[in-house]
Formats: sequence, C-alpha cells, structure tokens
Amino acid sequence: MISAQNITKTYHNKTVLNQISFELNYGDMVGLVGPNGVGKTTLLSSMMGLIPLDNGKVVMADTSFSETDMYRKVGFMQDNSVLYPYLTGYDHLAYVAYAQNIKASDIEKISRRVGNFDYLHKKVGEYSLGMKQHLLFASAILHNPKVLLLDEPFNGLDPTSLIRIRELIEELSDNKTTVILSSHNLDEIDRMTRNIFFLKDGDILYRNLAKYKIYSYLITVSQLPDKETLRKMSVEERINNQLLVSKEQLNPLIYELNQQAIEILDIERTQFGSENLYRELYHQAQ
Repeated sequence: MISAQNITKTYHNKTVLNQISFELNYGDMVGLVGPNGVGKTTLLSSMMGLIPLDNGKVVMADTSFSETDMYRKVGFMQDNSVLYPYLTGYDHLAYVAYAQNIKASDIEKISRRVGNFDYLHKKVGEYSLGMKQHLLFASAILHNPKVLLLDEPFNGLDPTSLIRIRELIEELSDNKTTVILSSHNLDEIDRMTRNIFFLKDGDILYRNLAKYKIYSYLITVSQLPDKETLRKMSVEERINNQLLVSKEQLNPLIYELNQQAIEILDIERTQFGSENLYRELYHQAQ
C-alpha cells in the first residue's frame, strides 16, 4: 500500500508538488502521466526519500523512508544515469542482492525472466538503451517488492522485451504488489490499467477511465481523404487506412467521405483513452 499526505516540494520558488495526497492499496496499479518537466520523477524520487520534501509524509508497505526497512519492501526503477559503465550487469545485481540479503542464485533466475541473462557479464558501458532498461528493471524487482515505482520502464525496448516487461509488471500486480507506472507510452498505460494520475500544476488529477462514457470512433476506409479534411475535423490517422474521430465529428466526416467517393469499410466505437484525456488536460490549456 501507499499513503501520501500533503507532499510538497519547491525548486527556486516554483512549487513542483503542491500538497499532494493519495492512497493506494496492495495490488493497485496506477499510471503516472504528464509532460516532461511536470514533476513525475520528482514525485517518485521524493517518495523514496532521495529528494528531501518541504512538507508531507509518505508511507509505503507500512513503513516510511525514515526507516531502512522500507527499502527491503519497495523497488524503484530510475533512469540509467544511476548505472556505472565500468561495472557489469551482474556486478549491479550482486550489489542489490547483497544489500537485500538475497541469494546470488536468484540473480540468474530474475535475469532469465527479465531477458538480460545473455549479456549479464558485459560491462554496462557496452549496453544499448534497451539492455540498460532490462538491468534497471531486474534491479527493481530482484527482491520481490510489495511496492514498485517505475520511471519510464518502456524506453528503448523492442516489442518482444516490451511484452515481457509488461507481463512481469502485471504478474507482480496480480500478486498484490502496488505499482506506480510513470510513462509517456499512453497505449501501454491503457493496456495495463484504467487508473491514471495526471500530474498538472503541482497537483494530481485522478481519473478512472472505466467510469468514462465518452467514446471516439475508429473508421476503416478504402483510401485516406485529403489532408484538408483530416486537418479541418481534427482526424487522427492510424495504420491500415484507419481514422480516429470524435463523436461530434463522426457524421460530418462520413458526409465528407461520401463526397469524395471513399468507401467506408468499418466503424468501431472505442472507449475514451488516456490520450484523449491528456489532450484535454494539457493541450487545451495552452
């Protein structure tokens, strides 16, 4: 579980986190979404006690970061700047295993599951971005945490690795690990959870997408209409001649397609996703 009460952090007279409070139960998974620089990494780092708070209190897995026992229960995947290029992947995991009092044999087990076993003994300086992500994720879950904070876990992953990491995160959540997943990959967030924290103006706007009854429409056409039609109606192109359109623009678009003698092959109603809410919350305010 996670209990955050009045988390406040100010940098150079700018309030990045403004009395943020929320609670999550064991097994909850929530996406953390917002533009670059809005404070997502600051929030996660401050929850771990890596950045001192101006005010507030955080309790995770029944302990606070003032108690060293918390770090045996919580996993945190940071960016790759925390890695040492002259050490191997095994060196990094061995250090975590030693600190967590975990058997060395568990390093091989977790590495095979995550997918970094084949290059475990190479120096990190030789790693690609995706390989570094594997190592960071393995480090975060090596001790089977009850709370898992993930900062952009999908960066640089190929499709096979992305699917594997996603499935491991979902497995942890199914086994009652509380997960906060910060990502710019809104499609992946939509796949994994309907619970979203949108971070804006120092505050969290909680949205449960399952409660939204707003729909958009995915139209498959024989060919794409002209670019002026797409621009005028704010239509988003998808692969395979698919168009994503709002409910309000559905009938006008159908009219335009008929005018251009474009055959409509299929119309599918899709539930409001995090991308739509992201546009509503951030782009309309600009």
